[in-house]
Order: sequence, then C-alpha cells, then structure tokens
Amino acid sequence: MIKTKIGENAGLIWNYLDEKSDSSLTVMKKELKLKDADLNLALGWLARENKISFYEKEDILFVYLIY
Repeated sequence: MIKTKIGENAGLIWNYLDEKSDSSLTVMKKELKLKDADLNLALGWLARENKISFYEKEDILFVYLIY
C-alpha cells in the first residue's frame, strides 16, 4: 500500500512540474499539501527513474522535469 501512495504522489509531483516547469521544494510541498516524508519519498522515486533533476539557487533547492 505504501508503494501505491508513493506512486500516486509521484504522479501529483510530475503533473505539477509539467505545468510549472520548476519549483522550490518548499512551495511545491505547500501547494500539493504533502507531508515532508511523502514529498521526499515521491521525489526519490522520480529521481531514481531519471524523471527529475535538482538545482540550487540562493541556498534554495529547486526541482524540474527531465523530458
């Protein structure tokens, strides 16, 4: 059941980034109303599948889709 939840959250993040192009983790967490653990697990899933990448700007971590 947990893998299902992680997969669903990964889908939410993917769709969110597809619309926004990129986002800070803080803003994305707030807008998607995800808990820290749920956000981090889904980001790990997407990163492992090479669907997202990260960059840092002024000490803020951002994420974007890799097409």
